[in-house]
Amino acid sequence: MEFRIATAQDTEAVKNLWAYCFETAEDPFFQYYFSKAYEPEHTMVGYEGKLLASMVHLRQYTLQVRGAQLPVSYMVGVATDPVARRGGIGGQLLLASLEELKRRGQGMTILMPSKAAFYQQYGWELYAHQWVQTMSLEELRPLTDKTLHFGLLQSDDEWSKLSPVYEAYTKGLSGYAVRGETEWRRLLGSFFAEGVRVAYVADEAGSIEGYAVYRLGAEEIPVTEFVYTSRRAQKGLLNYLYNHRSQGSSIRWNEGLQDESYIFHPNGKTGHTTMPYMMSRIVDVATAMASVPVHIDSNWQHRPNVSETGQYTFTLGVKDGLASWNEGTYEITVQSDGMVQANKVADTITAKAQVISEVGALSLLLMGRLRASELVFEGKLTGGEAVVTMLDRLYPKQNTYINEWW
Repeated sequence: MEFRIATAQDTEAVKNLWAYCFETAEDPFFQYYFSKAYEPEHTMVGYEGKLLASMVHLRQYTLQVRGAQLPVSYMVGVATDPVARRGGIGGQLLLASLEELKRRGQGMTILMPSKAAFYQQYGWELYAHQWVQTMSLEELRPLTDKTLHFGLLQSDDEWSKLSPVYEAYTKGLSGYAVRGETEWRRLLGSFFAEGVRVAYVADEAGSIEGYAVYRLGAEEIPVTEFVYTSRRAQKGLLNYLYNHRSQGSSIRWNEGLQDESYIFHPNGKTGHTTMPYMMSRIVDVATAMASVPVHIDSNWQHRPNVSETGQYTFTLGVKDGLASWNEGTYEITVQSDGMVQANKVADTITAKAQVISEVGALSLLLMGRLRASELVFEGKLTGGEAVVTMLDRLYPKQNTYINEWW
């Protein structure tokens, strides 16, 4: 099996495998993706002779993690030709991709799983879930607000109308995608190509407070992005959708797990579920840890084992059954400015390791999904009480969120 980055000569084979595993060539998204968004230089392909046996598209993103911006590859379109399945090619493809991302200097990667268990065995863990709310349109009425005006986005040239709302919604969250003009135009371009609509609500002065991305054509109206700056804006969007009772019977919307408006729903026993959404994995331990700053509080200099120069050092053992370069023992030095250095001191986990973590658990700690003490409870991390307590301070839990579909 030969794994390499795709060239222009591979495009037809890549399109054929995508069409077999995902959308057909006639599908609007397929046509948009391969005419506007496909990048062979960010696609890993695996050949068995002349057969394109597997592929993964490494979409380039910037994630905001604990206030820092990290370049990452979002793995989408993981596919294997049916004649090559159940032979371990999936794991080989993922390993080849991690090797490529390490070469590029990226510390972490993300993907949206069709089945989390497949990727968990290779060191990925779920760092972001979403609420999925399902209600009949008639039930929406008590949750609506009629004080805001409605509008529909007409083209991707209007991306700047939505950008401030997204930035306000994601402020203080961890793990979300940073969106500039390029990212917005790409996203909105795919929406318009597929016939997806984007509605927004604004106040009397024309200031936009929220937007919803939705699709008509079925009894249940799906809303795939639901973003707002206030509860009034959320209720205004629900009022807009309530006005579609002649075009559907129910609504299903996704939103961040940090939202707690379900507390006030009139019928909380049904229609409220969680959706496993995004997984993360460490590509390279040293790079990942150096990329994510820690929390330094006002009592830092007085914490146990913090030196006079403001440094705190501990040893970390990492288990990684796929990417062998991550396996081993690291000396971790935390600086008083919140930056971290990770130096590998052994290729095995030695007796000096004060904390031992699975590579997937370490990813969850960095992203902010779970604290070190919670990972201890889950059996994903072990360590003495003092160092685990310090890790809880350095890496406090965050509200994690992301809503990129490709």
